[in-house]
Amino acid sequence: MSGRHLAFPFRIGSDGRSATPESLDAHIRGEILQLLLSNSGERPFLPGFGGNLRRLVFQGNNAVTAGLTKAGISQALANWLGHRVRVLSLDVVNDEATLAIDLTYQVIDSGEQRRLRFERGGGV
Repeated sequence: MSGRHLAFPFRIGSDGRSATPESLDAHIRGEILQLLLSNSGERPFLPGFGGNLRRLVFQGNNAVTAGLTKAGISQALANWLGHRVRVLSLDVVNDEATLAIDLTYQVIDSGEQRRLRFERGGGV
């Protein structure tokens, strides 16, 4: 990794300084989580930054929501992290009361492949 990066979530290390990520893969995973869990307009100096996944809590669970979610995630990853990751597969599936998002990506600098899964259930 070039430069000093902050760990996500932010924490203080054993040396009393801000902690850094353990590896490039951990740093990029944190960047993806920050991007997808941020809402557009949430960051004052980057108003377009965000994948808006937290807004799904207030959306209906249907094929339209799944399609819009997939398009939004694809666009956010390409715009903000396209220089860091290559999306290998992105599946957004609504099944009964659950919306599941499976992302498989490759870290461009290391060639490592990683997978993230987000799931929202609609149970009571």
